[in-house]
Amino acid sequence: MADRPTLGIDLGTTYSCVAHLDEYGKPVALQNGMGEYTTPSVVYFEDRDSIVVGKPAKNELHRDSDRVVQHIKRHMGEADFFLEIDGRDFYPQQISSLILKSIVEDALAALDVEQSTNGQLADVVITVPAYFGGAEREATRKAGEQAGLNVLSIINEPTAAAIAYGLLNQGSERTVLVYDLGGGTFDVTVIKVSPAEIRAIATGGDRELGGADWDKKLIDLFLEKFEEQCPEAGDPRTDTDAVGDLILQAEAAKQDLSRRAKYGMSVTANTVRAKFDVTREEFEELTEDLVERTLNYTDLVLDAARDKGVARIDEAILVGGMSRVPIIGTKLAERLRRRFPDLPDPKLQDPDQIVAKGAALFAASKVNEMYGSDEPLAREPGGFLGGALPRIVNITSRGYGVRTFRSQSDTDGYISWHIRPNDPLPAEHKDDYRTLFDNQTAVDVAIYESATDILNDDVAVNKVLTEAELSGLPPNKPAGQPLKVTFSLGDESILRVHAVGPSNRELHIELKVAGEAPAAELAKPLPKIIK
Repeated sequence: MADRPTLGIDLGTTYSCVAHLDEYGKPVALQNGMGEYTTPSVVYFEDRDSIVVGKPAKNELHRDSDRVVQHIKRHMGEADFFLEIDGRDFYPQQISSLILKSIVEDALAALDVEQSTNGQLADVVITVPAYFGGAEREATRKAGEQAGLNVLSIINEPTAAAIAYGLLNQGSERTVLVYDLGGGTFDVTVIKVSPAEIRAIATGGDRELGGADWDKKLIDLFLEKFEEQCPEAGDPRTDTDAVGDLILQAEAAKQDLSRRAKYGMSVTANTVRAKFDVTREEFEELTEDLVERTLNYTDLVLDAARDKGVARIDEAILVGGMSRVPIIGTKLAERLRRRFPDLPDPKLQDPDQIVAKGAALFAASKVNEMYGSDEPLAREPGGFLGGALPRIVNITSRGYGVRTFRSQSDTDGYISWHIRPNDPLPAEHKDDYRTLFDNQTAVDVAIYESATDILNDDVAVNKVLTEAELSGLPPNKPAGQPLKVTFSLGDESILRVHAVGPSNRELHIELKVAGEAPAAELAKPLPKIIK
């Protein structure tokens, strides 16, 4: 077996966490260099050649916010997105790789493992939101590889949470709703859990919805209260130091209002100071629309699960730091009981660490498979695992299809979907088509990915992945010659398309669904991480 450690990583939008299996096969989170179990997913560029990661970087929001990068996960897989710092372009996977490298180095220090100077730092499984498409997943993999990690797999965050939860609460088969509201993203997934299998049934979410949106609402409220109290101070938004401080205060207020009914604070902007209170009632009213958005996504996922034969939910668990806000559990319980009157209250289940712990369990299982070890993951008699993990069945969050035309006069076409959101992986689908014109000797094959987990056959709203030509069809044949197209998609984000035309002319397409940054930029050395 490899001598490098095996780790599970929850690469979060606002906070990240690393876990491993201890000597008894139990998943435990690892402390960072500051003795904390989660690290802010924040990078501060001290200069062109050196950066800091985590709490020290976040603290620079007070002083030098223009050089602080946060919430980069929201841009993973966007090929054209970059940040210019000191005349250099930095892409999301590069910034994510700096975060990954820093937190893994801290994990190795916590394990008292010497870092390899010329090899890979660790075998890892990295989690992503369930609704991430292929581009986001591949960008995450590239970030891990650039950080010097051997990326065993990219798995869904709710699946990882279900692995840890299912093994901690072993019993008969049950259907669990995982509501995961993190700092920058939200997803909800219905999963069937049993000792033999963990099977995802339906998933959905929003990459632009998370705790940062609650923070923004609070910041707007702080500024509004400041302007009401100190109209002579001018626009507080022009004081960049004050706004940077408010970002930190918003998170503190949000956390405090989860425990108390009132939060007292002061704001100094443009040399003028204001003092005021924010109540939990104000906070809940202010963010009611955000909570409702999460519940609407929950309804859509429950509808999709119902269409796949799920008649009941046995448990609901809350994951992600934002799930601590009391109104969220209350409103979720109210919404779920409209469908399932006997459902117990949702459980707040180790919200900050459970995803990393599940990833660590999955990573250990993958390493056992890779190296052919027969040793059970649990070493304690009758211990935590006592053997291999259940079979994991993931689902796709996006649809994949081919552009098709209804008639010779149809110039726009539409998307004929082969693989649909919530299809189990690996997925395969075959369909029959026909040529449109007489004497047609070639067919254009354009492959598309859906923009969201809700399918729309309009070509303009979906993403073209690749285009190819099936040529060499026999000439002098009338329109209507048969074409067979097969799509297959596995967990490794490789999409394979096989098209067969008349006279058995074949076209094979294999592509990694990726949001690629320029190779020349990715090849440049990254700044040094200062500890």
